[in-house]
Amino acid sequence: MNSILKDGFVGEKNLCPYKEKCYRKNPVHFTEMAHPHLEKLVIDQLDEAIMLPNDVGFECPDRSQLLDQLKVLQMVLKKEREKSGGTASSLSSEKVATPAKASSRKTPKKAKELENLKAKIEKHKQVALQKRESKLMEMDAKAAKSDNKSDSQKMSENRKRASPNTSSDSNPIKKAKSNEKIDAHNSSYSSVDSQSSSSQSSSSQSSIERVTITSPKSYIENFVASNDRKLREKIRDQAVARMRQGGQKVTLCEPGEFALKYALSAPYHYFFNKVEKSKVTHEQQFTVSFPELLDISLGEIVDSLHINFMVEIGWLCLQYLLAAQNPKMTIFCGSVCDPNVALPSNITLVEVNMPAAFGCHHSKISVFKYSDGGIRIVVSTANIYSDDWENRTQGLWMSPHLPPLPNSANPSDGESPTNFKKSFREYLNAYRNPKLVEWENLVKRADCSAVNVFFVASIPGSHKGLSLNSWGHRRLAAILNEHAVLPPDAPQWTIIAQSSSIGNLGPTFDSWIQSNIVFSLSREKAKGIKSNPNFHFVYPSLRNYEGSFDCKAGSCCLPYSRKSHEKQEWLKNYLYQWKADETGRTKAMPHVKSYTRISPDLTQIPWFVLTSANLSKGAWGTTAKTGVSHYIMNYEAGVVFIPKFVINQQTFPIKTSSSPDIPVFRLPYDLPLTRYRQNDVPFVIDFLAE
Repeated sequence: MNSILKDGFVGEKNLCPYKEKCYRKNPVHFTEMAHPHLEKLVIDQLDEAIMLPNDVGFECPDRSQLLDQLKVLQMVLKKEREKSGGTASSLSSEKVATPAKASSRKTPKKAKELENLKAKIEKHKQVALQKRESKLMEMDAKAAKSDNKSDSQKMSENRKRASPNTSSDSNPIKKAKSNEKIDAHNSSYSSVDSQSSSSQSSSSQSSIERVTITSPKSYIENFVASNDRKLREKIRDQAVARMRQGGQKVTLCEPGEFALKYALSAPYHYFFNKVEKSKVTHEQQFTVSFPELLDISLGEIVDSLHINFMVEIGWLCLQYLLAAQNPKMTIFCGSVCDPNVALPSNITLVEVNMPAAFGCHHSKISVFKYSDGGIRIVVSTANIYSDDWENRTQGLWMSPHLPPLPNSANPSDGESPTNFKKSFREYLNAYRNPKLVEWENLVKRADCSAVNVFFVASIPGSHKGLSLNSWGHRRLAAILNEHAVLPPDAPQWTIIAQSSSIGNLGPTFDSWIQSNIVFSLSREKAKGIKSNPNFHFVYPSLRNYEGSFDCKAGSCCLPYSRKSHEKQEWLKNYLYQWKADETGRTKAMPHVKSYTRISPDLTQIPWFVLTSANLSKGAWGTTAKTGVSHYIMNYEAGVVFIPKFVINQQTFPIKTSSSPDIPVFRLPYDLPLTRYRQNDVPFVIDFLAE
């Protein structure tokens, strides 16, 4: 449907299927879906504090929640206005002025009535704040009383609260003792700061919509301001007690144990995220939660860098609280999910401006600096917000600890056999931002010799000359051309691409996929003329989505549109279902992106790419027909696994391994692939409105 705005200010959007019952506060949701009942309330107040009329025109059980929604929508509409060059006056005949706006154009009597209304609202607000402060003091007293209990009492109560453990004899990671676990993904800021109402704590409401920093005495603010680890641990324990008092679920891995799981992940150090609603994933050795990435067993974090597309500040700080790690950090992102959260002084935020109108800052990288001066780098497919880490399928690679080089070392020292350091530094330098200089220097001074993967990235621009093969699919082609080893029957080794979104690929398979992607992904060390391999693409069908956790929650991470698909229906000839029964992730929609080739007997792969890059021109780039330039619109980041550098073999085993020293490399999906049925269609975002 048409949004209530015109002149390209918002443009065509599908009507949110939940209409007036929509409770979401995710900026991406407001970007993709139209909410006329909310837009009418905020459209005249884009550049001022939002005032709610007495009658909002629909049933509203929680006006404070409505106000939070409007603040997020206000931010989204302002950004869309800036992109389109429109103004607040760019409205259609459907525009409805709120009482606050209308009164400013009417009589002095109306103006006085408005002032009286504002005074009443402010008085009510102060009374509500006072009540809340009293409640917090009461809860703090309870928490303090709990802290004064004897250790034996605490242990006894904790054992009663802990759920029975499943058998873990076959899992060397899990200790025999009963672990107390805190579920980071089912928690939220507000569950720490205040008792949630029944409407706020409903299972259908994601923590992104419950994040608030409202009290100066909150545990979160005290935690963020603390530089002492012991104090942070104490605040964490009190916060966990508060969450329990608020009825929050308690289930997360014991802090201090992830180093063992990480060691057992060698030589790949490649993980999937824990899926909250798929219990089988909780005890898998290749499963990781966000607090585990921060675990104290890997070192004491003193600073962090997060480079991502979408970041939820409140949820991110909560992960640091659960790990009791220092939340000092720098964030480079494309969008903030909770823009109304007050930014702590030790968090630096940079929203990256894109040079291309349809470009996206889509990379997903984290760098942790430890108290010993070393660093660790994570390359992931997940945004840093609750929805992406709860019930979707994500992948990530985590580097070994990279210690600092001695002061006498040369600048070229500490490089890996894959030139990872050089590639990663070039990526950081491409931002040309002074806030990344310190981080680039940390990487420069780090000993990266233990890294066994290649770094492949995309940066916006038209790349020519010496940089022609530095980014996007041409960078991947250069790596494969030098290091990928395939047998003589290489054309029989099918290319499998898998992603969560699809770009505009052109009118035929040859338009871009064949001429760019297949051309680059079929490169290998052996030279000579060979026929092109087959191409298969794994992407969820509508039937896959309807059986997913996302569908039940009314959320989605698959932004492919019907308009795009109608222009490239030839794609269905290459489509395969999303199925991941072997890892318990079939119902967890894939936000992971991966690319590989596979042997005819489905037992080996010659390389594997884990990346943020979807199957799109913007992500991977388009090479000009002349071959002298390569145009990319996005920032993307990924890693390439080449067997020679990881296991000293020519291929990775993906079914069984002939050596106990070489573990099976796990793909995100089941084999053999499952073709679309005749009546299957790829999921498109338009289905949500139907």
